[in-house]
Amino acid sequence: MKNKLSGFLINLLGVILGITLTFGVNSLWQKREENRKIKEMLTMVRKELEINKEYFKGHENTIKEDSYVYVKILENKDNIADFPKDTLLNYLSRMFNISDYQLTTSSWEIFQNSELIQKMTNKELLIRLTECYWLINRIQEFVMKEYWDIKRKILVYDLDPYQFFKEILKNKEAVYFFTVISGYGGYSNFMDIFLNVDIYIDYTIMILDKYGDFQYDMDDKDKEFELFFETRMDSLRSKNDTLTTK
Repeated sequence: MKNKLSGFLINLLGVILGITLTFGVNSLWQKREENRKIKEMLTMVRKELEINKEYFKGHENTIKEDSYVYVKILENKDNIADFPKDTLLNYLSRMFNISDYQLTTSSWEIFQNSELIQKMTNKELLIRLTECYWLINRIQEFVMKEYWDIKRKILVYDLDPYQFFKEILKNKEAVYFFTVISGYGGYSNFMDIFLNVDIYIDYTIMILDKYGDFQYDMDDKDKEFELFFETRMDSLRSKNDTLTTK
């Protein structure tokens, strides 16, 4: 009787240990698969951020070109007829340049709507990704759309350069918007929106590159982000000032 009971208990213990081991192995495998999929998604998001960085850089460069033209025309609005035709044709060619870069957010949207995002343990990374894409979408929606809409409206004017710029100067909406863009008349902060998104993307990519061993401490990381932001902003502003004076 004792032998049967001992045998039963040993078998039972073996079954329990087998079930526990099986569940443990399955749990570890599932966790490993989740981490692998998360890293795959974050790799796609990182690539998407780099594409968007180029997207905004393309628009920024085009707007800088435009702002140069706006300043020259607005400063000489009373004597447009005295401009050499070659100069106005050069300005006109710049005006008709419209960036064809395309914003993309599909990787982030897929990740954001998946169950994988709930498995993330790096809270700062999630916070920075959310902030970064919020900024990207706001600039796209409220700034870039408005800018290109206004620019397309004025591009319907007669292609004769003298007539073209005279018509622009009659368009109060365009003149006001372009003076803000160009920094003409005391405005100087519009281009900072591009500096902001550039810094946010770079910082987010930096955190993505550290994913896996990046220790989460929001107070410290907020200070780190603020220092990174201020340093990069000063550097980019200085670079932009140099470019716009050429």
